[in-house]
Amino acid sequence: MTHQDRYWKYFDEAWKKVIERLFPHLLHFFIPRLYLDTDFSKEIVFLDSEMKQLSKGSKKGAKYVDKLAKVCLKSGNEQWILIHIEVQGYADRQFPERMFRYFYRIFDIHEERIVSIALLTGIEKGLSEGKYELEAYDSGVVFRYLFYSLMDYDRRKLEEDDNPIALVILASQEKELARQKGEAFNVKRRLIRSMYEKGYKREEILALFDFIDWTLKLDDKEEEIILEEIREIEGVKNMPYVNSAERLGMKRGLQQGLQQGLQQGLQQNRELILEALNERFDKVTSEIAQAVNQIEDASKLKLLIRYAIRCSTLEEFEQWFNGKAKKDKRE
Repeated sequence: MTHQDRYWKYFDEAWKKVIERLFPHLLHFFIPRLYLDTDFSKEIVFLDSEMKQLSKGSKKGAKYVDKLAKVCLKSGNEQWILIHIEVQGYADRQFPERMFRYFYRIFDIHEERIVSIALLTGIEKGLSEGKYELEAYDSGVVFRYLFYSLMDYDRRKLEEDDNPIALVILASQEKELARQKGEAFNVKRRLIRSMYEKGYKREEILALFDFIDWTLKLDDKEEEIILEEIREIEGVKNMPYVNSAERLGMKRGLQQGLQQGLQQGLQQNRELILEALNERFDKVTSEIAQAVNQIEDASKLKLLIRYAIRCSTLEEFEQWFNGKAKKDKRE
């Protein structure tokens, strides 16, 4: 995985997590009327499987995040909400059309009312803001969606706003600006201090920690300085979140994320081996399953995938596997 691929992977994860963890605040910030109409005593359902299915035909390599949520209204009705977040480093003329395509695909399958929201994090201008039109000989469609350019929000007003989403937007702005000015360290300190000064709840602070950590990455020495300042702040304010902050955020959080990704990849390869053997030979012995699940070497797992597909019998696979294991042990 290249550096750029890792960047977009964490962009995707960071935004999806902060949306889920601060979703009521997000509605309150962007759509106050919907926030007031929503019954938050009922579960908020994130329809990730539906969104994944709809995204299959999307342009490969596109730099955006989509979340589809369902909330219950106080009237008893359901409301579906499509949230589209995009890094806009260039004027994308197809952006409004893409918003329309998601809208009609969801409606075509589920026949549900949809609130479409577009959040753009980049600095580029030149989009048809909030509207897609398709017309021929006085026939056609005009589709409108809610459109918010995060870089356009006034920084002073964001700093004064107590909604945690205001700090998320400020962090997103700072990511663009710090990249230009080289002031990531000072910016990160200021955002973290602001987070504590506003007196957010524990779960809100942890969600913001996670997002800010992705937004503004520092070297090890700078992270240690900030962690020490966090300990001091929490000691004064009697907010014992520092252990969670160390576990979630800063450099440690990124390292944990990478390690989790590695472990997930290994587990997927183990499952591929056992699935191939089960498909070809009906049943895999518990001894083979246990041995495969103990392998931590990615290259060995890749070899085993190929051999699980090529071997003539399960016994042949087992003999090759046992012989390989003994050889590795001697080495």
